[in-house]
Amino acid sequence: KGQGSAALQELPTLILEAVKELEAAKQQVLKRIQIWKRQQQLAGNGSLFEENVMPLQKRCESLVEIYFQLHQQVMAASGELGAELLPRLLERFNEVLSSLVKR
Repeated sequence: KGQGSAALQELPTLILEAVKELEAAKQQVLKRIQIWKRQQQLAGNGSLFEENVMPLQKRCESLVEIYFQLHQQVMAASGELGAELLPRLLERFNEVLSSLVKR
């Protein structure tokens, strides 16, 4: 039993770490989108502009995929996460997804 309960106590910590990583990755992607938009504006003034948006789109798609996998993990572990942590995590998930979609 000892190892099982230790693993259960680690789960919320691991999930919180994963959510932090997801949020950090989201910030990086949003930064890249801002840079891309700025370069697009500067291109109007004759600057060189790498128009290919595919790498950025792939990055967003990967992030959304990770988001859904992590969300599934959280829902599967909802019993172990408890009534305090679960709503906070879900709120953070919603924030990640909505900010990605809006940009």
